[in-house]
Amino acid sequence: MPFKVLPAEATDIPDIVAIHQVTWDNDPIVSRLFPNVDPKTQYDYDVDFYKKKFDTKDLTGSVMHKVVETESGKLVAYAKWKYPYTLTAEQQAEKDKLDTSRSYPPGTNVELYEQFFGRLDTLREKYLDEEKDYFLHILIVSPQYQRQGLGTMLIREGLANADRDNARTYIEASPMGLGLYKKHGWKEIDDILIDMRPHGGTGIASEKILMREPGAARA
Repeated sequence: MPFKVLPAEATDIPDIVAIHQVTWDNDPIVSRLFPNVDPKTQYDYDVDFYKKKFDTKDLTGSVMHKVVETESGKLVAYAKWKYPYTLTAEQQAEKDKLDTSRSYPPGTNVELYEQFFGRLDTLREKYLDEEKDYFLHILIVSPQYQRQGLGTMLIREGLANADRDNARTYIEASPMGLGLYKKHGWKEIDDILIDMRPHGGTGIASEKILMREPGAARA
């Protein structure tokens, strides 16, 4: 079944959210973030999350693509990159007006939410230079279309651009994506470890922080 990569648009948000929700159902951390949020509220929250990403893409260096089935046009995968960027004074003033505080719907596991995203923020501040580094922020593939090379299709262009610019590439990898990223030259530089037992999970969950040096060979 042939596929093609296209720019993602705001009209794709419902399809992106559908993939987002089923993709993260089995993630040991993300699946426990919203344990008591009703489905309609969760859907509205996720739609608003992606809408903000599209609305502010020109102020955040964001580049978004989708993979669709060539024949049907069905959206089956999505990626959001953040390319290195420098804003004009006018753009910076506009960005400064944005509300960047995180909010969450009733029923959220607030303790886990703050622990997880707080740690992500700390590590981005430590390792990521938004004026120089590329950042693969989101990569999701519909479960029934996984292991068909769609993730690689969405990674390839960003890595080519990073190599052209002699730039590093940062990513926060869930367990399900870790093998793919290592195949493309990313290396572990840090991790997030969370005891999931107080949150209804089992054992210690891990989210790996990876960096790819420019020109890193595919494994």
